Amino acid sequence: MLETKSKVLVVDDYPALVTLTKHKLIQRGFDVITAQNGEDAFKLMETEYPDLVITDVEMPIMDGYELCAKIKETSQFSQIPVILVTSMVTTESLMKGISSGADNYLTKPYDDDTLFTKIDELLAQSLSPLSEREEVTVTIDDTAYTIRGDFEHLVNLLVSTYKNTLAQNMELESIKLKLRTINQELEFSKKENEELLQNVFPKKVAESLIAYGMVTPERYDDVTIMFTDFDGFSKVVPTLSPEELINSLSYHFDKFDEFADEHHLIKIKTIGDSYMAVGGLPDRNITHPIDAVLVALKMKKFVDSVLAKQSSEYSSFPLRIGIHTGSAVVGVIGKKRFAYDIWGADVNLASRMEANGDSHFINISQSTYDRVSEYFECEARGEIEAKNIGKVPMYNLKRIKPEYSEDEDGYTPNRLFARQYNMLTRHSETEM
Repeated sequence: MLETKSKVLVVDDYPALVTLTKHKLIQRGFDVITAQNGEDAFKLMETEYPDLVITDVEMPIMDGYELCAKIKETSQFSQIPVILVTSMVTTESLMKGISSGADNYLTKPYDDDTLFTKIDELLAQSLSPLSEREEVTVTIDDTAYTIRGDFEHLVNLLVSTYKNTLAQNMELESIKLKLRTINQELEFSKKENEELLQNVFPKKVAESLIAYGMVTPERYDDVTIMFTDFDGFSKVVPTLSPEELINSLSYHFDKFDEFADEHHLIKIKTIGDSYMAVGGLPDRNITHPIDAVLVALKMKKFVDSVLAKQSSEYSSFPLRIGIHTGSAVVGVIGKKRFAYDIWGADVNLASRMEANGDSHFINISQSTYDRVSEYFECEARGEIEAKNIGKVPMYNLKRIKPEYSEDEDGYTPNRLFARQYNMLTRHSETEM
């Protein structure tokens, strides 16, 4: 006889509940796989062959009732036990579950003993395929329900549901206390994990990785991509100690991170002394070209101030910045070491904008210029040859226009700029 761990498929579109249930089952010795909707779950079944399925009933794309019915109608899966999880203890929901072929029910909130008792009972039973069960009509509260089920199956299901309801009523206060404790522990653990992961990933991406171990790739038609690079830094690297090199880069990049956070940009990565950030994702908006330029101006002002301090303990060099607005594919690659990244021709063009830039200005593309020229002073450079791309129109962005600037140098927006920006933001929220 082959000895294997029982494999349980947990299906729910709420990441926190998936993570909690998954950890409980793993501690109990089960192998656990997860999915966020019925459609993904059924695809997973075709390759993973779970021994039992626990699914929430309320989910997008394909709900728990539909998933249960599809499992029971598929010959190779029909004898796999299915537990439906619901917060609705009503006759209609119960009979709908029985009609779809559910083998048992869990009503939220449930305790660990109830969960594991139901799992153990179902794994120990030999279930008959739904097609072999007798079709019967049951009338409850003047409503007729046609279901398939043998007498023993129906009695076991109804008795189990009745016991579950009684246990919940008798121990509700105890369960609430346990749940509060669990939720506090989970919240603490979740906060620690989120803080760690959000240093690398946006919040929505981190939540999906924690719950499902994957992130669905997306195409964004409107994002702004920014690259920066220190002019001459590579030539000096051999003269710096490891500590001086890391301290200098950290000093600058920590500030860049701060500026990006202030204006809703996402840092994608650093490569050597190059820094890459993107606006307009994962939450779509229409202000990202302006956001990227404001970040770039803050970066330039900061680096210029460090350069002006001859006695600074950190090595600094003139900063080239390139910005382009376009489309990109966004996703996470890797199984053990995840990397959140973006791809596409417009990403390459943004990189060329930086490579062809002048450290005295911010080099922007035509598409970015069209979105920001109302608020910023720009100078046309004409068409510049970009490696592997050809001639591309480029503009030197110099500063915020005087009528929109709080300071003489054009780095800080004034109240008029803020009012115009906020109107765009409200329009963006309405559109999205």
